[in-house]
Amino acid sequence: MHNRLGKALVCATMAGSAIGLFAAPSQAAPEAGGGYWSDHCDWGRACIQHIGGAWYNLDGCGFHGINDRYTRAQAHGEAFRVYYQDGRTDDIAAGTTRGLDPNNKVVNVEVWC
Repeated sequence: MHNRLGKALVCATMAGSAIGLFAAPSQAAPEAGGGYWSDHCDWGRACIQHIGGAWYNLDGCGFHGINDRYTRAQAHGEAFRVYYQDGRTDDIAAGTTRGLDPNNKVVNVEVWC
């Protein structure tokens, strides 16, 4: 009986750890600026969608340090620019959605206010 309880506890711990790993991208959180993760882009926000599917809603104007890969950008508020690791950029006009290069790491987002 003790052995079954121990195995159940190990399985429950491993399952809880796995859920924590997949809840939100860990490296994708901005280094500066601010924002929050959601399953959608909130109204009035500049947002980028992580390759895992979650949307990062950026807070405020100016630069936001980013360090991960993203697939889409949506400007429900202010226009913004996405800066890639290789030096290229993508501009997202206010009120639009567009694809991003998922193979190129995003290093900064600049929200224009």
